[in-house]
Amino acid sequence: MMPALQDRLRLAASHVDALVHPDAAHETAARASHGAFIRGHLACGALALALLPLMLAFNGITTLAVALILGWLTAHLPLAMYVSRTGELARGQIASALLFAVSFGVLAALTGGLSSPVLPLLVLAPVEAAIAGRRRGIVLVVAVTLAMAVGPALAGLTMPAAADPIGGFLPVPLLAVTLAVLYAGLLALRVGAATRRRETDLVRRETRTNLAARLAGEAVLRHGPNGRVEEAGEAAARILGLGHPAAAARELAGDGLFARVHVGDRPAYLKALSDAAADGAVQCLRLRLRRGGTQPGEAGRPGYVTAELTVHPAPDGEDGVFSVLRDVTAETTLATERDTALAEAEKAREAHSRFLATVSHELRTPLNAILGFSELLSGDTPSGAATDPQRVRDYAGTIHQSGSHLLQLVNDMLNMARIETGHFDIVAERFDLRTCLESCRRMMEPEAARLGLRLTADLPLSLGEVSADPRACRQIALNLLSNALKFTPEGGRVVLFARSEPQGFVFGVRDSGIGIAPADHQRVTEPFVQVSAGLARLHDGAGLGLAVVKGLAALSGGRMTLDSREGEGTCVSVALPSLAADAGISAPRPTLSQRLAAPRGEAGRSTGHDIKRSA
Repeated sequence: MMPALQDRLRLAASHVDALVHPDAAHETAARASHGAFIRGHLACGALALALLPLMLAFNGITTLAVALILGWLTAHLPLAMYVSRTGELARGQIASALLFAVSFGVLAALTGGLSSPVLPLLVLAPVEAAIAGRRRGIVLVVAVTLAMAVGPALAGLTMPAAADPIGGFLPVPLLAVTLAVLYAGLLALRVGAATRRRETDLVRRETRTNLAARLAGEAVLRHGPNGRVEEAGEAAARILGLGHPAAAARELAGDGLFARVHVGDRPAYLKALSDAAADGAVQCLRLRLRRGGTQPGEAGRPGYVTAELTVHPAPDGEDGVFSVLRDVTAETTLATERDTALAEAEKAREAHSRFLATVSHELRTPLNAILGFSELLSGDTPSGAATDPQRVRDYAGTIHQSGSHLLQLVNDMLNMARIETGHFDIVAERFDLRTCLESCRRMMEPEAARLGLRLTADLPLSLGEVSADPRACRQIALNLLSNALKFTPEGGRVVLFARSEPQGFVFGVRDSGIGIAPADHQRVTEPFVQVSAGLARLHDGAGLGLAVVKGLAALSGGRMTLDSREGEGTCVSVALPSLAADAGISAPRPTLSQRLAAPRGEAGRSTGHDIKRSA
């Protein structure tokens, strides 16, 4: 029997839920509130329809009090239909409270006025109005209730005697009180259900908020009027590496969060809290927060995370502010890598442009000379150059010089490309450093004499043999001497020097040339760069001399040092370690991430500057 009754009740409840207005049906809490109101008022209407035949059977022609009770119960039906059709639950609740106040106020006047046992039941009307949550509605219901409670007595409209019992045995006040108590029970059920729904909804919302905050990596904190942390979200434990959320709440409470802010970011942190509380505007800043349990001054370096703190003013009527903490360490790292990649891309573009401009200039001049003088020597022109032996020798010398220049340019570019791509192998062997450097000096001596320069050597007899790659050392010395001769004016001096050191040896070239401004020291070691560039180039060359020297020094495990000031000459020295004889060092192929992570401007640890594939 009971299962069948339960099934019928569920069926009836489903029919009632179908009466809920569509605007409220999509939300669980609103659907439950509307359904409870409609069910309760339909039940009151059904009770009126059930009592009407019984009262007519037992009491005959009904009295005014009985008619008032039946009318009050029956009026619940149109109220239920009004809420069902319009979805205006608050107005329906206010109307129901007014109906109760008027009906029971009149009933109290009919059953003794101020001495009627029905009069205290009028307090239920403001209670039902309070459920609606409308301030004006509550004031209206309270005013009507007071008017119905004392108005009839003041106007002399109350009946001094109780109404006739229904059927001769059921006093009207008893029936009214019974119905009022039942009505109060319905109100209590509605209030309790609404309270439980609100609590459940709050728990669900808090759970969803915490879940969303965890998924988004955000922690919500509440700060008191003085900026001290009063509550900390669960995500704070994960962001700051504090373990359990309860431990994080204790650790960050009070001045705990402030103590974790990096000293350099504390003024901005305090200003953001102060401005949000004073101006009511949202403040956003990035700061560094100490992570984990390491304290400043303890053994080990404390780790910091980069966090974004968004400070919101508190809602109206609350003190303090709220803040949202989000770990942006990964974003900051990505942004840094992106900026580095963009800088490298811009650097590649500039290098490509420099390469095209330099190579086109350096190739065009000697090629024009080769083509022009070879045409003269071919005898196709009426100049008669082919019949003059002296002119033939001069033209041949110019062609040879232009060809040598082109060969040197191609060799420099090939060397630079081999260094950058990691195909230049360093093979160490024992050789006499002084003999190697002296041969380089003698090789460049005719060029120095032609330019009117004094080329000397400062090579101690004690240099002896060293263990290194003689090809790399010879190439370094020739490049440095060529650069020095090119940028030293006539009458100047160029010195090739070397010395031994405990871990290796140092050699280089110093001159009394035009010098290099300190701001250009880093730039001149990049491929295809000259201090005088573009249309204002004063010297020939592709700008690869120092770039090749720096790359070879790095491949040999050494470093290049540049000391120069504009107008005071230049000194370039290369420090190389002593390698085991027959030991080979292959230049590793650097990956993109290694190139982006490599410190810029450190000649000793770099594998050379980026020369683009077009080289």
